[in-house]
Amino acid sequence: MIRRAIALSIFFLLTLTATLAAQRPQPSQPNGTIPTATARYDIVFEGLWSQATHPHPDGAGAFPGGAHWSPLVGALHKSGLELWSSGSLASAGVEQVAETGGTTLFDGEIDTAIGVGTAGSRLNGAGLLSPAVVTMTDVLVDGNFPYLTLISMVAPSPDWFAGVSGLALRDSQGQWKQQIVVDLYPYDAGTEDGSGYSTSNPETVPHQPIQALTGVSPFSAQPVARLTLIRRDRPQLLLLPLIFGATNEF
Repeated sequence: MIRRAIALSIFFLLTLTATLAAQRPQPSQPNGTIPTATARYDIVFEGLWSQATHPHPDGAGAFPGGAHWSPLVGALHKSGLELWSSGSLASAGVEQVAETGGTTLFDGEIDTAIGVGTAGSRLNGAGLLSPAVVTMTDVLVDGNFPYLTLISMVAPSPDWFAGVSGLALRDSQGQWKQQIVVDLYPYDAGTEDGSGYSTSNPETVPHQPIQALTGVSPFSAQPVARLTLIRRDRPQLLLLPLIFGATNEF
């Protein structure tokens, strides 16, 4: 009888506690999962730029036969780190990528950010023809650096590129997103003159801010590429402990 009374007291106490807790605002945990410290993603870059999606105003013969994308380069970083953005002047690293496809200087800018703790890791991927697809497989993302910046040169071109800047990999509840799809559009780095698919052009003096080229000849309003991130690891389920077990001892 004593054990039964104790059990009933505990039961009523837990019921009261649960009722009071339910009346307080609770943090949202979508699909019964809890935020994890890290996540793993496949990063898929799909080049869409072609004569079919961006017909050259002078006909198919004027579209570059060697259309391709330079090696992908980017970083996983904290909020607030801005490696490039529309309306700002291109860094030396962004200029090099946009004009030549080289990544040495941008690599150095990212490594500097890593050194001071604003970035966690550098990403380097393969270049590709356009249209085509390349994948950076099983990329580990640390929860301290949940933002992605990534760029690649539209080649050949004066100083054109596409990419993302500060793409958030977590949602507003701190959950890692299961899939992210972003259409990419062309940008002019503002560092070299030229309005056609050429690589030998005079420098823009003074340099101009990075600006979008969507719908500006020779581009159409269609995206030039698409970036897809697919989470590889499974979300951690939120499991409640079993308080009462089956018993006939009462």
